[in-house]
Amino acid sequence: MTDVRPYFVPGADAVTVSDWSQLVDGTWESLGEEVENWDYRTDLRLRCAVEADVARIRADTHLTDGSPLAFHFGWRASDTYLVGPSTRVPLVNRQFDVEIEIDPQFAGASIVLTRRLVLERDRFSPRAGEASRAGSILWSHEQPLRLMGQEALFPTEVVDFEAFGIDPGASWHLVMPASPDEPAMGALLLLLNPLDTKLVKAVQRVKNHSDEQLALIEGMEEGVVDEMVRWSLAHWDELGECDPESFGAAARTLTSRVLDEPAAWASDAVLRSSMDLRSSIAAGTRAIGFGRSLS
Repeated sequence: MTDVRPYFVPGADAVTVSDWSQLVDGTWESLGEEVENWDYRTDLRLRCAVEADVARIRADTHLTDGSPLAFHFGWRASDTYLVGPSTRVPLVNRQFDVEIEIDPQFAGASIVLTRRLVLERDRFSPRAGEASRAGSILWSHEQPLRLMGQEALFPTEVVDFEAFGIDPGASWHLVMPASPDEPAMGALLLLLNPLDTKLVKAVQRVKNHSDEQLALIEGMEEGVVDEMVRWSLAHWDELGECDPESFGAAARTLTSRVLDEPAAWASDAVLRSSMDLRSSIAAGTRAIGFGRSLS
């Protein structure tokens, strides 16, 4: 589809940008359509190179009067609809690199990386065909990026539930840490009951799941997140002081993404509105990419 705007815009080759790169263990690596092994504790730092023909841009847009133009680099979450802060670079230099950081607490399951060149101030005497409103987008480029796949959230093991003292009629059991201060890595263990052969096969399958298998996994995901959020609410007053690398801090981050106002649920009143809490957790869980999708 051709993008037709009501004002002059730069030619297609007036602005060129590189692909985005991701910082991984101190090294910049090419970024594809998804970030592998991402979780809600992982900061995302991206970089790209830009080459802009400044004189050409102003000539093509007829904005030769010194009107302030600037690039804005940022992102928006495509499922939670939150918009991240943008990095502003005035249209001055022909070549430059730009870096952005994505806060994992607000990223959701997928985001759209945005690059735009905008007019930053209203123009009061524009001629016909010239951009006049602050915020007018003269050039833009967007790239979708998926941050979560179908991989298991935690280490899983298939064990004899009766031997572990767990009701053998249950399909799964989440082993939670005794203290919020325990390190986040390795704090959780998801146990699967071998008697539920359908669930075990679904979890162990790497790809090409059947609809039934996806339903089993998604249902378990929602239950696991529900358990973690309820655990967080029961310890809410303690979690704010936890070490950033602790399970308590990770659980607080997850809960803040799932529920709009976690503190409002962290009271005895929650016990009297358990179904309301369950509904809110389910909706929030789906919004960040776990559990079932209604579309």
